[in-house]
Amino acid sequence: MSAENDNKPLEEVRPEAEAKVEETAQEAPAPPAAAEEAKPLTTTSSVFSMFGGGAKKEKKEEERGDNSGSAKSQREAAAASKGDEQEDQAPESDDVHFEPVIHLTEKVETKTHEEMEEQVFKMRAKLFKYISDSREWKERGTGDVRLLKHKDNGKTRLVMRRDKTLKVCANHYVVPEMKLNPNVGSDRSWVWNAAADVSEGEPEAVTLAIRFANSDNANEFKDAFIKAQKENEALQRKIKIVTEQHNIDKPAVNEGFPMKEWTVEVYVLDQDGKEKPARCFTKAVYNLHPSFDNPVQTFMEPPFKCTNEGWGEFEMSIDLFTTEKGGKQTVMHDLNFAAPQYENIHTITFRNPSQALQQLLRETGPLPSDEERKLKKADPGAAASGNKKKKTYDIEKMADALIKLGEEELLQVIQMIHDHKDDNTYVQNNLDAGEFSVDLYTLPDSLLKMLWDFVIKIGVISV
Repeated sequence: MSAENDNKPLEEVRPEAEAKVEETAQEAPAPPAAAEEAKPLTTTSSVFSMFGGGAKKEKKEEERGDNSGSAKSQREAAAASKGDEQEDQAPESDDVHFEPVIHLTEKVETKTHEEMEEQVFKMRAKLFKYISDSREWKERGTGDVRLLKHKDNGKTRLVMRRDKTLKVCANHYVVPEMKLNPNVGSDRSWVWNAAADVSEGEPEAVTLAIRFANSDNANEFKDAFIKAQKENEALQRKIKIVTEQHNIDKPAVNEGFPMKEWTVEVYVLDQDGKEKPARCFTKAVYNLHPSFDNPVQTFMEPPFKCTNEGWGEFEMSIDLFTTEKGGKQTVMHDLNFAAPQYENIHTITFRNPSQALQQLLRETGPLPSDEERKLKKADPGAAASGNKKKKTYDIEKMADALIKLGEEELLQVIQMIHDHKDDNTYVQNNLDAGEFSVDLYTLPDSLLKMLWDFVIKIGVISV
């Protein structure tokens, strides 16, 4: 520093120093824009760090890089970043298939054991069961009480299931021994005893009560119940076993016991006690003494005559088979030689016979359900409902005419019967044997009139 400057006052030196400082500040380069924005970003980052987001923000700032460009540049950068993310993701496919770890079993068909039955009555009701131990009525459930008639043997049973769960709360046959009694103080409920209800799995004697919405429903149930009882009523017939025996000229096997020839025949007695061919049976099997060369002998035609030779007396069993599936009646017969001819009478019970068997049983006497049939036969044109207007058809002539029909016309008749029959119609359709039988007296009047017009139209009957 020169002496000239040393001699200057202090006040004059200071302004010169300040000028140099300002000049230095003006000559220094301007800070970058990023440096100017760093300060507010740092402040924001510190604020986010209070909520745990500071580290993520800093990472985001590193990814964003320089945002000092124009808005267009920022949009392009954002689009490029989005494209990179999409490339990193796995592409979706519509054909994705995953092999199951466990294979499900095949669909199992659930059977209700009602497949061979026809519903003839259905009504909503509430069922009760009497508990003898506590002497009180216990509610069994609410649901539809139904009467189901088997298509083969004609048996009718009562079945009731609870709503929603469909659990069986009543299941028994409607037998003639049952009696519907009105519940005390109610015109819409009935009480009856069932000797063998199987709703719990095992047969059980129970006392049941059922209540309907109104008296009309209750009476409708009663009518259907009584009708089922008549249809289920056991039929009885008396059979006669006739035995004849005589001596034959053959050497005796045992001394003092001459050789005999004997025959046994089976007949059915009608309501007047007269012998009739036992056509209700399809075959008879004689189970003889084991000492015979052929101890089991079968005969297929009435009177099922069994002839053999021997010297000894013994007891045999005779199995009589009906048209029913599994229908077998067994009677015991004592073969003895006390008289040249003797007879034994046995009572056979046919429980719930099929329609075909009922037709055969009518040959030896009427059935309990034939009251309406008799009325129709006496006045074939009178309707069951009491209509007294005379119809123009004759059932006996119609029966003779139907036998004369050709195959094509007969198929038309069968179709008409299937399309217009009601619950009272007795029909037997044996597809295996190619046979079709129908009781004309059980057909509704409208169907009888239709058949009558048909046989007249094709010229089988002339009026």
